[in-house]
Amino acid sequence: MLTLFAGVLYLPSAAATDAIVKHRATLRKDPSTHHAPILTLTPPEDVELVEPAQTAGYYHVRSSEGDEGWVRARSLEIVPAQSGSTVPPSHPGSGGQPASPPAATTGMASSISPSWDKPDPNQTTFHGPDGDCAPTGDGGDTFTNARKNRTDEPAQYHDVTWKAVQGLAYPVAGRSLANWTAQQLAEIQPYEGVAVSVVGYLAAIKVEAGGSGESTNCHFSNAVEVDWHMPLVEHSGDPEATAIVVETTPRVRQMHTKWTPGALAPWVNSADPVRISGWTLLDPEHRAHLGKYRSTLWEIHPIVKIEVFHDGQWVNADDLP
Repeated sequence: MLTLFAGVLYLPSAAATDAIVKHRATLRKDPSTHHAPILTLTPPEDVELVEPAQTAGYYHVRSSEGDEGWVRARSLEIVPAQSGSTVPPSHPGSGGQPASPPAATTGMASSISPSWDKPDPNQTTFHGPDGDCAPTGDGGDTFTNARKNRTDEPAQYHDVTWKAVQGLAYPVAGRSLANWTAQQLAEIQPYEGVAVSVVGYLAAIKVEAGGSGESTNCHFSNAVEVDWHMPLVEHSGDPEATAIVVETTPRVRQMHTKWTPGALAPWVNSADPVRISGWTLLDPEHRAHLGKYRSTLWEIHPIVKIEVFHDGQWVNADDLP
């Protein structure tokens, strides 16, 4: 198992209050417009409240990348704090079904075994239009970034049900694994970094271009240098709030030039499913998105293989026109 956490001082993290950016907003040095903005925040980025009360119509916040400053209160939607551990709720399907259901659970594992292999992620430097990006990005949660930026493909995947990923538990803890306690880390370590294949339905493809970027991608914001956030729901027509988020990364997409939003568009909000294969990962940054854009902090990230159901059979996305 990857020993990323050795030698790090873990500090307990009390349940914090989060907020979602509702409108394009600026992060400022103080609660005023007297100084130039630090950076721009775009919906639906999430932030953590440093102080629960407003000052002069601003909230004191910390971004998911660790930048601290002030944002106008009217630009934020406050999300109540949680505590303890979380098991995501199950959601009934909306009844949408593919014409020829390929998603039978026969032969699929209904849970992820702690004994399954979890190989160390490889390390690569990304070479993009805006420069080079190291294996852990340019800061932030370097432990999680190292896993997000892997490009290795497993010899085989474990076929698991959608609920096997969605139902994994996790602690309510800080937005960076560097601030988690040893006990909190022990909750996710048996299940993180497992190679799985999951069948579901795409609710959207969100190319995270523009804005201030993410530390995992060195804050690059060019469309070919960012992750795609793709909500994967259990049944066709299920709301995005019930989704597992699965993500492609620029490092992996360099090896899959047929992966484009246009090529995959016919399978977004479609009765035909997709099969997503990649590595399990717990992303602690997006607590504020729970119940709105996702149902769990567990993801498949990065995706290393995409298959789509077309004309009664599975087709590798690399073979699409």
